[in-house]
Order: sequence, then structure tokens, then C-alpha cells
Amino acid sequence: MGARTAFATAQIGDTLIYKGGQFSISSEPLESYFDENHPRPRDLFEFSCTACWRGYVATWKVEDGFLYLVKVIEGTCDAGAPEIPIKSIFPDREAPVKAVWYSGVIRIPQGELLEYVHMGYDSVYEKELLLTFEKGKLTGERLNDNRADKDKDD
Repeated sequence: MGARTAFATAQIGDTLIYKGGQFSISSEPLESYFDENHPRPRDLFEFSCTACWRGYVATWKVEDGFLYLVKVIEGTCDAGAPEIPIKSIFPDREAPVKAVWYSGVIRIPQGELLEYVHMGYDSVYEKELLLTFEKGKLTGERLNDNRADKDKDD
């Protein structure tokens, strides 16, 4: 697992299109693409908003059992932020890009906010849908009910 950035502000989530719905996610699948073979293009992802330290907001979809990157926009926190061309990240590909680099869990918060945490994606919601991927392939789906855990804490 790579290094994680410690965010001092709650972050704007990427978007996932899944089973006919559109969800804000508490995961950053594109970050795991960047390594020594695929350097993070700092000139594309400039910091301009404390709610988007990564410098972009990505849209994803799950289709035919695989995760795809659909588009990337600048992380300026403005509603009309411009799109970043996929070719500037993946020069030899067109969108959508199959996310074969991604193995991990995508968290989809659901329901009412139980506890707001002003850091990263640490806020707690009633439920969260956890989608597990292995090299871009959806391999698992689990629904966690955080209300039971919250009741234990009270």
C-alpha cells in the first residue's frame, strides 16, 4: 500500500456510476495508478482548493464487472471546472479507461451523516457500500451498517 496523504479538510469525493445510480465515493482509485512508471502529472493537478488536495475530481463507472475511468476535471472546487483530457494522463488511450491498475476497496457512503469529521473521508454515515476490486475487476460487494457501531459508542 502506498503512502497516504493526511488531509486537514474534508475532501470532495470522486463520482461513481453504479447500478443506475451516481454516488460520491470516499476513495481515490486514480491515485494508485501513479508510481515510478506512471509519474503523477503535477502540472495537471495543481492545488487550488483545500477540499481537493489531489487537484482533480474523477468520474468512474462499473460496467460489465469492471471499473472504468470516465473523465477527470480540475479540482478547483468550482462547479464549472474544466475537464482534463484523458490523453494527458493516458497518452495512448481514449475514455473510458479500464482501471486494471486498481486493486482495493471503493467506499460509497449512504444514508444520514452520523458523525462529521473535518479530515479526508473520515465522516461516518449510516451505511457504506464497499466494492472490492482486483486489477479493475469487481470481486465483492458488502454493505456495512454503521448505526450498530455508533450505538455501541454511545
